[in-house]
Amino acid sequence: MMPIFLGAAFGIFLMYKRYKIGFWIFTILNILVGYWFISVLEDTWRHHFLPPIVFSALFLPFYGDMKSIGGWPKIRKILGLTGTKHLESTLFVSFLREIPSLDGGMTRLALIFTVTMLVSALTLEYKRLTIKPWPPQSFADAEMHFKYGSIGAEVYGYPYLVWRELPYIFADRIPRGFAEFGFITEPGQELPIGISVRRYGIKRVGFNCATCHTSRVSYGNATKLVLGAPAEQLDLQAYFTFLRDASFDSRLTADSVFESASHNNRPVNFINRLIIKYIVLPKLRIEVAGTRKSVIWLNKRPLHGPGRTDALNFWRVRWGLRPEQDDAVGTVDFPSVWNQRIRLQGSFHWDADNSSLDERNISAALAVGTADWLLDRNSIGRVSTWLIDLKSPSFPAPIDQRKAVEGKSVYKREGCDTCHDVAQRQIGQVTPLEIVKTDPQRADIFSEEMVKNFNNLGSGYSWHFHNYRTTGGYVNLPLDGIWARGPYLHNGSVPTLRDLLLPPNERPKRFFRGCTNLDLDAVGFQCATGFEFDTTLTGNSNSGHDYGTSLPAQEKLTLLEYLKSL
Repeated sequence: MMPIFLGAAFGIFLMYKRYKIGFWIFTILNILVGYWFISVLEDTWRHHFLPPIVFSALFLPFYGDMKSIGGWPKIRKILGLTGTKHLESTLFVSFLREIPSLDGGMTRLALIFTVTMLVSALTLEYKRLTIKPWPPQSFADAEMHFKYGSIGAEVYGYPYLVWRELPYIFADRIPRGFAEFGFITEPGQELPIGISVRRYGIKRVGFNCATCHTSRVSYGNATKLVLGAPAEQLDLQAYFTFLRDASFDSRLTADSVFESASHNNRPVNFINRLIIKYIVLPKLRIEVAGTRKSVIWLNKRPLHGPGRTDALNFWRVRWGLRPEQDDAVGTVDFPSVWNQRIRLQGSFHWDADNSSLDERNISAALAVGTADWLLDRNSIGRVSTWLIDLKSPSFPAPIDQRKAVEGKSVYKREGCDTCHDVAQRQIGQVTPLEIVKTDPQRADIFSEEMVKNFNNLGSGYSWHFHNYRTTGGYVNLPLDGIWARGPYLHNGSVPTLRDLLLPPNERPKRFFRGCTNLDLDAVGFQCATGFEFDTTLTGNSNSGHDYGTSLPAQEKLTLLEYLKSL
């Protein structure tokens, strides 16, 4: 774009010197500007309409009043269509001469006005280069797009050229790199699953749907990547804490970034060295410092730990609801996102606060960092379409079919199917807190004030929300792939399905989270070390959902075998 603007300025200069080619240069480049902002920027063009308007305003003085300067025959002559060597009179000067009392001083004023408009256009172009996004990272293959494609969430992300060197600079803190926080990197890929890169002036990293919805399951000597599963191993709070700390660590300097890049055989070129040293790092510290107030509320809540997040309190910060002044907790486990088609007639989120799949998807994209004006609905739509029929994973070990058949009978006799089978009326509906009796914090935090704020999101856009509501309970979910969705309950407070079938007072009070070790018998993750989860803390209660807890031990075993098959 900058060459187009400079070319247009050159065209103005040529017109001032009365060369006919200047008019054509200016006109063609003006058309190119309009094409760029409308076709290349696609969905966001309406938010960047000023530059083409400025160019049109620049064009008008040169165009003048055709009728008053002689109509089409005169225009043909002025434009050089009659074979004249130079412009007989520039359109701009012709226009000025038609206005009474314009002397040389007024002509200069008009030229100053034109130059001022051009400077405005160049300023807007500078903002485009430093703020507006370049085309998003996209992949033809739907699975690859889910794992690495952009949904527009990089706009406030960490500078990529610095971010990729952090594991080397801070090897003492994160010896396994970003895997320390649970990110999964596939062989041959530079970026972990769930991380995308896009240029907003500089390249930045951001999240996509796979960040919170990809897991790795280990059993025996085998490991399985499970797309669409809750990222039980991922500790986002620890990751963000590390980024904040690293940003102000004395070891993070331009020289340390350049040294790491050279060590990893990706040296930084001269221009990028200047940008990192004099722009990126100083601005990074300002940006990170600006987020400190917005996360003070975290100090008054239990740590999220791996596989969990408290998005609602981040929304409360955005809306000025001052979560730092109370202790309300909205922390929940990441859900699975496969088989979305069978969920379309129900509700979404753990407390069933929305019945629209589109609004659920868009709110998730906004929660991980995209901005209203940058929301990439095309990319989100592609992921959503792929997830609609993504099958839940099969249990990775043999299932005792005889026990499973017996367990199915127990499942139906106890009425489990009433709430959890797709063919039943209660699937996707809400069970009130007074019945399910699980931890109330997540349902209680979603007040009418929250509903009002959510339903104001997207005002002025085609995706304006209007389906949010309060429910006073938690949603009845299908149990497809339930073996890969632990820990269990909405807050992830019960490590295995076997533990869930114990009376609440006998369930583990403390256990470790964050590993990928699947217990094939207990059905769930069993961690020997990791993040210690304390069920006595606010929002972490493992009470409630006491269905099946009084079954005989043998029937519990057969029920577990059946649940493996779902």
